[in-house]
Amino acid sequence: MKSEVGEKPFKVMPWLRETRDRIHEETRDMSPDERLRYYNRRPKDPFLAELFDRAKAPSGTRRRRALDEPTLPSE
Repeated sequence: MKSEVGEKPFKVMPWLRETRDRIHEETRDMSPDERLRYYNRRPKDPFLAELFDRAKAPSGTRRRRALDEPTLPSE
């Protein structure tokens, strides 16, 4: 992350705690069905929405990583 004085490291733990607390506040009074809908909704952020769409796409519509590809033993 850039700042006026140069490079500034991203502090992951404060961000993680803030995000966890925000999600807890939003879901605290929800029923289990409401929570499922909350967690399965499409994100508003364009980058996260693209990742969400890729994860939900049928497996034949996207290139999968090497874990899904058969490998031959090397001789």
